[in-house]
Parts: sequence; C-alpha cells; structure tokens
Amino acid sequence: MIRLSAFGDVVIATGLLQGLKRAHPEAEIDWLVQPEFAALLRTQPAIANVMVWERKQWGVLWRGLRWLRLWQTIRSFASTLRARDYDWVIDAQGLLKSRALARLAGGKWRIGYDSKEPGKHWLHQVVQRFPEAHAQRRHIGDEHASMLKALTKLTDVVPHLELPAAKPDKPYLVVAPYTTRPQKHWPEAHWITLLKQLAADGHRVLILGGPADAATAAALIAACDSPAIETLAGKTSLLAAAECIANATAVIGVDTGLTHLGFALHRPTVAIFGSTRPYAQARDAHSAVLFVDLACAPCGRHPTCNGRWDCLVQLTPQSVIHALRGVLKPDFSTADRAAP
Repeated sequence: MIRLSAFGDVVIATGLLQGLKRAHPEAEIDWLVQPEFAALLRTQPAIANVMVWERKQWGVLWRGLRWLRLWQTIRSFASTLRARDYDWVIDAQGLLKSRALARLAGGKWRIGYDSKEPGKHWLHQVVQRFPEAHAQRRHIGDEHASMLKALTKLTDVVPHLELPAAKPDKPYLVVAPYTTRPQKHWPEAHWITLLKQLAADGHRVLILGGPADAATAAALIAACDSPAIETLAGKTSLLAAAECIANATAVIGVDTGLTHLGFALHRPTVAIFGSTRPYAQARDAHSAVLFVDLACAPCGRHPTCNGRWDCLVQLTPQSVIHALRGVLKPDFSTADRAAP
C-alpha cells in the first residue's frame, strides 16, 4: 500500500488498511511512506513492514547531477520492494511519484486512483475516487470506499490507529489550530474567545502544532493569559503528539492531520471546516463536524470571497462550545474507546 503523504491523508488512509485486514486477516500488508510519518505507522500491528521512500535523499542526488548514484539507489530500493513478491500493489495517492513507486514495487496486480497525472499505464486497474464534498464522502475515510470495494467488496472505511492508552493525572483537551494552508484557518479572535471559555469552564487545554507554529501559539497563549492553557507546538515529535491525543478528553481542530488523528484514535473530536471539507459528518455522537453550509463552500483553492473566509468567520466559538459539550455527554473515558 502506497500513501506517501501528507500527514492527514496518511491518517485517513488507515481506514483502507483496516478494511483490507478485515477482508484478509491473514495478509501481510506493507506501507510505503515518507520518513516523517514512518514512526507512527511502525506502532501499528496491522502493518507488517513500513517501507520508507527517502524522497529528500533522491532529490539531493538529482539536483547534484549524481546520476549513477541515483540510479544505484533506485535500483537497490526496487530490489528491496520486489523481494517482498507482492500480490497487490495499491497506490492510494494517485500521483506520478506514487505510480512510479508502484511500478518499482512490481507486484502481480497494481491498482490506483484515476487522476490527471501521468503514469496510469503502469497500473493494471484504475479506480475513480469521489472528489471532496461529493455526496458519497460523508464520513472520514469514505474517499477510499471505491478502492476498498474494488479489492474486497467491502465499503466501510473507518480510519483506526492503535496507541497505548493511559488516564492522565489531570484531564486535558487538545486543540489543533494550525495547518499548511491559510484558507483552512479559523480566525485567531475566535480561538482566543474559545480558549478563554474553555479555561473558564475548568478545562486544561494543550495546543499542538509543528515548529513553524510555535511563535503563533505563543502569541495565542499570551492573548488568553490563562495558566490552564499551554502550548506544545514545536515541542513534540509527531508520535508524541499522537500519544498526547490518544489520552486527551477531546480534540478540537481545523482541517489538519492532528484533527483527523482524533477521529482515528476514537477520541471525542470537534472538527472545524470551511473552505475545505474532506468529510461532512461524524460517525457517532461522540464527535462532530462543523461547517457553515454556504453556497460557495467548500471552495478549496478557489475562493470567491476575496479572502474573507466567510464560511469560517461565521462559524462561532459558541457553536464549537455547544458541540464540545454534546460530544462529552455521556462521559467518554479513555477506556471506552472501541475499535471499528
């Protein structure tokens, strides 16, 4: 199975992995991924081997015109993959690079998603993937339903990750305000109002994010001025952040991998969507997907509001608080998590 990046997409693709294991519990499934996500996948019992594509190393050789060394590296990597003698090679990404890697892996049957990218001739079978906001992409993971059906006749794709659960000494909420694209961001003023209310309600709150988010998170902390709100942005590895979410009382976040992780770890999660909407509703009462259903949303990379992001501005902190209180009733403890 090939899903190289990005973090949120890797998390969502665990639903395809779990569906394959349900249909073929005896199968050994390897996952080919970029190095930054390998540590998390190595913790998963459903994966036999995590194979790592050293994208940056190959890029250095390419840019340095070290053609012989690059060819040797590619040939060695292909040999490692083909030694596994795969029955199926599944391209769960649909890009030229993932198709090329599928071709390197060999396999008796190569299947992948249709797209405008070249390389479809390297696949034996092409599957249509439902686009974002399609009626059949209601829940997290539904984007892989067509692939799972093509391979197994099953259609229920439920992202699932397993990490050790421990009840923390002091319960906490996790918030994930940051992602790579500004059109996914909820307004900072809304976050300040929300965080202040959470602190006033007696919650301890941990802010998660990457190194690039550290300064913004620190400014958010300063604006809230509450000892109940802490930031771990830029201070944890991806695996440590996942473990933090695994033991959280609940997760609140935008369209980012850490929010998707809340769903995959079966924690109560409130997702704040706007210009992007990878899924439209939660699977159960312990989570919620919030968005303002404007005619222009989701617009993706093509906004019509001149950067006002009306869909996110109109989603109020009060609505998030209301949703959080809803997903926390009845109490959903760490021990209550259920696998799909």
